[in-house]
Amino acid sequence: MIRFGIVGCGNISGTHAEALQKIQEAQLTACCDIDEVKGRRFGEKHGCSFYGNYLDMLKNGEIDAVIIATPHYLHGQMTLQAFEAGKHVLCEKPMAITVQEAEQVLAKWEEQPDLHYAVCYQNRFNPSYAQLKTMISQQAFGQLKGIKCELTWHRDKGYYEAASWKGTWKKEGGGTLINQAIHTLDVVTWMIELPEKIKGKIMTTLLEETIEVEDAAMATAVLPDDVPVVIHASNNYSSDPAPSVTFDFEEARVVLTADKLVVNDVAAPLEEGMVSEVAKAYWGAGHLRFVRAFVNQLVGLPDPHAEYLAVADALDSLKMVCGIYESDRSGQWVQLNK
Repeated sequence: MIRFGIVGCGNISGTHAEALQKIQEAQLTACCDIDEVKGRRFGEKHGCSFYGNYLDMLKNGEIDAVIIATPHYLHGQMTLQAFEAGKHVLCEKPMAITVQEAEQVLAKWEEQPDLHYAVCYQNRFNPSYAQLKTMISQQAFGQLKGIKCELTWHRDKGYYEAASWKGTWKKEGGGTLINQAIHTLDVVTWMIELPEKIKGKIMTTLLEETIEVEDAAMATAVLPDDVPVVIHASNNYSSDPAPSVTFDFEEARVVLTADKLVVNDVAAPLEEGMVSEVAKAYWGAGHLRFVRAFVNQLVGLPDPHAEYLAVADALDSLKMVCGIYESDRSGQWVQLNK
């Protein structure tokens, strides 16, 4: 039995708690939040002990692993503290808000080979994603010619005002890129590889009176062999359609969304057994499967999808995000593979 503690008792923590309840080998033992009312309510709902201090929770010897679901700027620091306490870590994305801090996290983790670590890129476990990953590895479509990434969601004034850390450079680390589109960029880096360079622009439009970070961004990245990756992200749309990634191959045009894989305008059959009823629809269906794969690693159970867990490669999508921010400031191409 793997006993978990969750730090941060917001919306996504409930999704993690529901997933743990469905996994026989896992148990939610504790929760932690600086908001005592919210934290105690969460603890009562999910039957776990409440802590008002993260370091105190880490001292609990009954806790084997922690789930970090706090504001972005705390992810790196809290991961390092968990490693120091000898805890396994499942961290919400991003793994940190700077590449430098993320590299520090990975360096510390590599010093402790007995600890498991994963970053929550749960969409990798969507049936559509899993199927395309397999097909690309089998070189089913021929040479890659280009990729288009598109995310257009709705995040209004109320969304940002509900949490004071959001919409700030210091605590969120950015806007639509680092919070929403980073999942879409992970498709590129996981399915293919980290691009060699990137150039982009960010802007704040409809939310300019509410947030200091971007609500829209456009960028172009370049993969080896001069394959272009075109990126469009916005939080200003009227609804939350599934983000899409279009791959142009020599022999096929492939469109990937959370629940569909369309090859040359024909829906492809998807692998069964990976569907999850846990999580918001536009986040994809892979959350339960993601948490289960992490738990299976901890208890030593074989899992054919354990390789989908984002570990060191979680750094790549963060490099793309931070590369766009750097390019916007400098007006120049930013090398990503240095």
